[in-house]
Amino acid sequence: MTEQELYVHAVSLLAKKNYASGEMHRQLSRLTESTGDIERVLRRLTDNHALNDAQLLAYLFDKHVKKMHGPTRIKQEMRQKGFPAALIEQGIDNGDIDWYQLAKAARIKKFGEALPSEPKEKNRQIRHLQYKGFTMDMIFEALG
Repeated sequence: MTEQELYVHAVSLLAKKNYASGEMHRQLSRLTESTGDIERVLRRLTDNHALNDAQLLAYLFDKHVKKMHGPTRIKQEMRQKGFPAALIEQGIDNGDIDWYQLAKAARIKKFGEALPSEPKEKNRQIRHLQYKGFTMDMIFEALG
């Protein structure tokens, strides 16, 4: 596949869905072995503002926070999408999010105001907050 064909294919993919540069690289690498062509296509897409990791990361970050996901889960999902690690850390650090307050709000939304009295219920709430991506420090603060 030529570089121009790769570019056209990439643009058609971006017309349907936003991609991180890492995801787009994986998509294009299925079509060709030439990493040089892929890099030139990615650079061209970035220069044309069709591919913008920072903007997409900010959008996805806000989406995850609205779903009450914690920093661990957000980082994991962003890594899977192929965002650079430095950009992910920058997004987490720059967000004005009180993770402890968000963990408490997530617990209250799922289980109500009352704190768990039974060990079994406390473990259930801990597991839920771990799944949501909160650290144990944040979880114990939300349960205390």
